[in-house]
Amino acid sequence: MAWFKRHAEAIGAIGTILMALSAFAAAILVPLQIAASDRTSREQAAREIYREFLNITIQRPELAASQSCPATDPLRQRAYQAYVDYLLYTAEQVLDLSPEDWRDTVAAQLAPHRAYLCGFDTGDMVAMTVQVADLVAALQTDCEMVTTDCL
Repeated sequence: MAWFKRHAEAIGAIGTILMALSAFAAAILVPLQIAASDRTSREQAAREIYREFLNITIQRPELAASQSCPATDPLRQRAYQAYVDYLLYTAEQVLDLSPEDWRDTVAAQLAPHRAYLCGFDTGDMVAMTVQVADLVAALQTDCEMVTTDCL
């Protein structure tokens, strides 16, 4: 006990230093943990959105089919436009997280809807993320050869 009394000041200083180091480590590690948790949450949300898109595709395969935009039936036309809008939203969500992993998948999903996407103008593209707008722009090459009955 006498040793503690003799060294109380030094022990207190060491305790203060350890507490300061702990606070410093927490100040660095807590934001990293929050960022990792946020990314995990966003990845999960993007997967859920994509899963829902696939579910819609399974339930309504005619909407996913190439050249499926019906010009004569307004109800089917609205359903098709909503489907492609949801595809674009899905693309934004997954490409925002991991463009290198999702770019080819999204491009393959968008390709059958080229005729509809050829009807998009600059105003439509402004509302999209840069990555999705780039994919749509790539599909819009040679649009004069594509009929756009969807708009």
